Amino acid sequence: MTDGSSMTKACTVAAVLCELLETHMQACDVGGRPSGDHHHHIVSAVHGTRADVETLSSCENEDGVEIGLTLNDGATFRIQVESLSASPGQE
Repeated sequence: MTDGSSMTKACTVAAVLCELLETHMQACDVGGRPSGDHHHHIVSAVHGTRADVETLSSCENEDGVEIGLTLNDGATFRIQVESLSASPGQE
């Protein structure tokens, strides 16, 4: 914060995270492999798993913004984005 403007909000950070996920998913879907297979969205060589994101959502709540992910292997995840610092005047 160098110009005296208000601090970045949780909804802005959540939007950036969703955009990053969407861009990654799109790159995996259109990138493909020579064999015709697409790259999976989420891969773990350590755990031997791979999956694709079926749904990506975000919703503001009292603590910030919740990002929801549902994968095609049945797993679901919630990522909570909340501010750890109060904006000026909100202490």
